[in-house]
Amino acid sequence: MQKSIEATGVNRDAAIEKALMQLGLERDDVSVEVLDNGKKGLFGFGASPARVRVTYEVPDAPVPKPGAPKPAPAAHRAEAPKPVESPRPERKPRPAPKPEAKAEPERPARLSHIDPADPRLTTPHLVKAAPPREEQKQDKPQQRYDRERPRRGGYDRERPRREPRPPRVSQPREEKPVIPVSPEAMEKVTAEAIRFISGLLEQMGVKAEVQVREQLIADQLRLEIIGEDMGPVIGRRGDTLDAIQYLTSLVMSRVTEEHVRLSIDTENYRVKRAESLERLARKMAGKAVQYRKPMVLEPMNPYERRIIHSTLQDYAGVTAYSTGSEPGRRVVIAPEGARRGYRPRGNR
Repeated sequence: MQKSIEATGVNRDAAIEKALMQLGLERDDVSVEVLDNGKKGLFGFGASPARVRVTYEVPDAPVPKPGAPKPAPAAHRAEAPKPVESPRPERKPRPAPKPEAKAEPERPARLSHIDPADPRLTTPHLVKAAPPREEQKQDKPQQRYDRERPRRGGYDRERPRREPRPPRVSQPREEKPVIPVSPEAMEKVTAEAIRFISGLLEQMGVKAEVQVREQLIADQLRLEIIGEDMGPVIGRRGDTLDAIQYLTSLVMSRVTEEHVRLSIDTENYRVKRAESLERLARKMAGKAVQYRKPMVLEPMNPYERRIIHSTLQDYAGVTAYSTGSEPGRRVVIAPEGARRGYRPRGNR
């Protein structure tokens, strides 16, 4: 019986060698038929492998004789005995590992265990044995835990107690003697003051009239500005009115050498402001006594500060003093005996 296979290769010999290796035969045991010699192509393009057909002889299979016994099927064959599994021995739980005892460091031998007769000991002070513990406890003096600890500073010294200060009695200020102004000088000063204030109001755009009030003190000139709307003339808390009064006093000082005190008012503002400052002084004095701390007022001019001081002159339990510099000078109302510790930020 003949069989054949086909194989390919780079060339004809390579294809034949490949087929013989697949069959495991020699060249003389097969017949070769070249189907395609193949092409090399140019630079690998257009190449085709060689193809051959190799034919070889195969022996025919033996034909079984009629009447021969057929082999028994695999199902009826005797089953091989299965190996008997031996029972596995039960595992015993392992005992927990015992904690290893830590090796204690060797303690040095005490002198009480040293034999005094040992010839190796040549130093005299090592020969003497230590006394037993009971004797040591008896000989050792007991520590005192009841002694007082030293105070801070390393010394025990009683601080002297401060004696209470006597209440401070406010003394009235000595008023400067009033020097009367001559009539001629007062007339010149009055005319110059009215002329300056009228021109200033005209520049401010305020329609008002300046009138002279009754003279209460010999060296004082009282003027009043009368008009419909005096709000711009007064200003915030009388700042504009105080500025007009200050500028007018400078002009008056150029007219005469005699000292004349000037007071300018409008719509009775000075009297209302004085009453308001008196109420404020009493209220803040009550708070200073209640809370035991100083009360600081807003900056004021000398005239308003003088009103605060005169109001609290006879007020019990408080003292009033001024601090700072102009124009930020203010009044501090403190309880009696308090330390004067307030300093405005501008003067630090």
